[in-house]
Amino acid sequence: MTYKRLKEMDLSGKSVLLRLDLNAPIQDGIVTNKERLLRSLPTLDYILESGASLIIMSHLGRPEEDNQFQKEFSLKPVVKELENLLSCSIPLYSLDEIEAKKNKIQTIIALENTRFYIGEKTNNSDLSRRFSNLADIFVMDAFATSHRAHASTTGVITFSQDACAGLLLDEELNALTKVKQNGNNSIAILGGSKISTKLGLIDSLSESMDKVILGGGIANTCIAAQGFNIGKSLIEESMLKEAEQLSKNPKIIIPQTVIVSSSPDIPGRETSIDKISDEESIFDISPEALLQIADIITQAKTILWNGPIGFFEKDNFDKGTMKLADMIAVSSGYTVAGGGDTISAANKAGVLDKIDYVSTAGGAFLEFIEGRTLPAIKALKEK
Repeated sequence: MTYKRLKEMDLSGKSVLLRLDLNAPIQDGIVTNKERLLRSLPTLDYILESGASLIIMSHLGRPEEDNQFQKEFSLKPVVKELENLLSCSIPLYSLDEIEAKKNKIQTIIALENTRFYIGEKTNNSDLSRRFSNLADIFVMDAFATSHRAHASTTGVITFSQDACAGLLLDEELNALTKVKQNGNNSIAILGGSKISTKLGLIDSLSESMDKVILGGGIANTCIAAQGFNIGKSLIEESMLKEAEQLSKNPKIIIPQTVIVSSSPDIPGRETSIDKISDEESIFDISPEALLQIADIITQAKTILWNGPIGFFEKDNFDKGTMKLADMIAVSSGYTVAGGGDTISAANKAGVLDKIDYVSTAGGAFLEFIEGRTLPAIKALKEK
């Protein structure tokens, strides 16, 4: 069972409601990272060039869901940036205002933050129906929110006259499906701070892929679970039992040498995991550990990367993640990276454009790879 795609739809003279993920960071009223906006442009351009009228909607941050306008969570800065990118005016309205203007919509308008409205996060059928009644066709192009059964992502599909996947969502699913159907010589590299959020993913990938390389806080917890003294390193105490089991899996690779320091502000030293003092913390993977996995990365036909493998925000401890990013970028395999910190790390390393596919999603990316059902995708297929 599949879903309808945007290019299969007759949009001419129709009204379109487009769900994007415009949840971008904003500082002093300015969008500081335009990645999600830029990735939405192909779908926006396609719809506008097709002769349809367009209503854009998205969430932003975590406002109170109380039907009230909250200035600090307004989409206004994001819409302003979209106006610059599209070279056109995009009026921003509340849901009540758009309902009152129905059938009198200009070429393109935007709906205020969907999370202002009571019933968004509970996938309320009344709110879902109100959204769906705004246009002839609903286009879901927010893969990053497709794992949430919200009114603006899932419920709206159920009640819409017609619904399809946008270009970005379709692109994301194709790329991630390719990773899941990887075949031989496939590896996953997983970093980040918490093993609890990725335990299901690690288990799933250790079954479907040849090797799973762990770094960051995830690796720290596994090292501690093996009985080594890791000083003051970041770990999840509550996950030690699970981490011990992971450590016994022959497919899982945990660094045996690391970079440690008594402070993130003091340059570190390289050491084996059995020689860490009480006052030290693990902040990065060592050059020697990277050398030991170099052949695995070079020979891989598919590489999935999610999460930095060290405290890359600090220049003292970004070397491991930067070197890893370079190794992934020059590999001949099909490479996919996903998650906000991963994108930041790849950007810092200057390799973002050398990775075959960069996913805009975090939670949805992980859940799809893990094999979970994403509510919005399920609704599109059923539609």
